[in-house]
Amino acid sequence: MMRALVVDDDQDTRVVLRLMLEDASYTVAEAADGIQTLDALRTSVVPMVVLLDLDLPGIDGIAVLRAVADDAHLAARHAFILLTAVQHSRYQAAADVCETLSVPLILKPFNMDTLLDAVATAARHLPPTR
Repeated sequence: MMRALVVDDDQDTRVVLRLMLEDASYTVAEAADGIQTLDALRTSVVPMVVLLDLDLPGIDGIAVLRAVADDAHLAARHAFILLTAVQHSRYQAAADVCETLSVPLILKPFNMDTLLDAVATAARHLPPTR
C-alpha cells in the first residue's frame, strides 16, 4: 500500500485530502507545519508522496523542500507535490528547488481528479519498499 503525507496548517484541508487519498487506497499521515514534516520524512521507514502546502507556520513549504534537496537520502526517498493558493510569483522564487526535486505545483482550490493523477504519477517514481 502506498503512503502519503498531507502537510497543511489548515485542519479542514488536511481532512479533505486525507479522506480523498484513503478512498484511493493510500495510507495517510498528516503534519501541520514544516518541523513536523521534516521529522516525519526523516523517521519514515517507507517512501511517501508528500502533498506540501507552500504557506506553513515556521518553516514553510519552500524551506522544507530546500532541506530535502540538501539531504540526498530524503530527496531520493520521497516525492513531493506543492499545493498553494498564493500568487505564482512566490512559487517562481523557489523554482530552482522545485525543478531539482521535480515538484509539480497544484493551485488551490484544486480539482480532485487532477490532484489524484499527480499523486499517482509521483507514487510511480518512489523507490520500492523492502
